Amino acid sequence: MAQAAAAVGHNSGDMSETDRKALFFLNRDDYWKAMAAKKAADARVKLVGKQIKADLGEHGLLQIKAYEQSQTAEGKAELQAKQEAERQAMAWAGVPINTQLDLLTDLAPLDERAFNDGQDAGMRGETLDNPHDPNTDAGRAYEKGWKSGQEAIFAIRKKRADEASTDELIKGERPATDEEDEGEGEFRDPFLSSEEWDAAAPTAQAAE
Repeated sequence: MAQAAAAVGHNSGDMSETDRKALFFLNRDDYWKAMAAKKAADARVKLVGKQIKADLGEHGLLQIKAYEQSQTAEGKAELQAKQEAERQAMAWAGVPINTQLDLLTDLAPLDERAFNDGQDAGMRGETLDNPHDPNTDAGRAYEKGWKSGQEAIFAIRKKRADEASTDELIKGERPATDEEDEGEGEFRDPFLSSEEWDAAAPTAQAAE
């Protein structure tokens, strides 16, 4: 029995062999570019995960995921159900805890909640959009919190940028001095003075 023909994609039904071959190599190139991008993205995610662990501890990533999950009503309900189940298990294990667990209910005063909400918005990089009357205590607390969040994020980013700049200087080469730049493009050993360089290049001096 003759070997069955290779399956033909719906985009290449009436295409010549040369065109199909060209299409194959185009798709092959796109595939490997996508795989390279995926590999780079995976490496970036892994690097961010290490940073999260260093900054927030072993459960930092779980905290971030729980925070994102709690942004919807369904996610919040699921978190509460999970926490209640864990509370029961801890109680059965003899771990002293409260009889009621409702960690997602904020009982803090309005001003304190407004400050925390504003701080969170500032840290998320959102523009100031005060949900309270700005002339009230809650409104002023929200704005104060927002500014606090912005300042905290800015300070951390600046610190990281400064640390990265310092690391680059440590890893990089020593900057050229004015004397080294006077050679107008000729190679100079950066660790030799002008006198040492001239002494090491008698042929060049003779030619002058």
